[in-house]
Amino acid sequence: MKTSVKLGGLVAAALIATSGASFAAPANPYVVDSAKQNVLSGYGLCVRTGSWTPALAEQAGWQGNGCKCDKDILSAQACAQPAPPPPPAPKVAKVTLAADTLFAFDSAALKDSGKSMLDELVNRMAGMEVEVILATGYADRLGKPAYNQKLSEKRAMAVKNYLVEKGVDGERIQTEGRGTADAIVNCQKGGVIKTMLNLIDCLAPNRRAVIEVIGTRTVK
Repeated sequence: MKTSVKLGGLVAAALIATSGASFAAPANPYVVDSAKQNVLSGYGLCVRTGSWTPALAEQAGWQGNGCKCDKDILSAQACAQPAPPPPPAPKVAKVTLAADTLFAFDSAALKDSGKSMLDELVNRMAGMEVEVILATGYADRLGKPAYNQKLSEKRAMAVKNYLVEKGVDGERIQTEGRGTADAIVNCQKGGVIKTMLNLIDCLAPNRRAVIEVIGTRTVK
């Protein structure tokens, strides 16, 4: 069994004095040189001071000289490397963008303002581990229901295609068209709404897409 060499009395004191070590508390159980390196015997074993005890050797923990010199006779618990701390817990981040200026009337082409909103969304996604993106398109009530349903689906696809152009993984984007469902405004002719153009302008908030980004962002 490997062990360190223990020096007592005057011999240990002489070695410590010439090595530049001190008796500052807590006492060093091993003789070190001026470079703070362990002094070794002719057999390659650490030289102990007269104050050496197993408890003192264990005091510095798994990175101390005790576990470097006398690990085979110290307690396994004292020389066991602690487990690394767990990684930061992930936090679910959900981003929702409801844009009422994405599309013009009777169109699935993104407006410049709509593209700017999607650019902002992509920037907000930076650093997220994205699980899924839900793009849902809507239409206003003008026109036949079947036509509006198709239009809402095209609007959702327009959002997906633009996000893919910006580098978003298309496999994580799901699209859905909901026609005229969930209307934000319900405009009726009368008052300030006197013409069809007035009505189209009033219904603009319903011509939209809602984009939900679901994923995790690590909290540091």
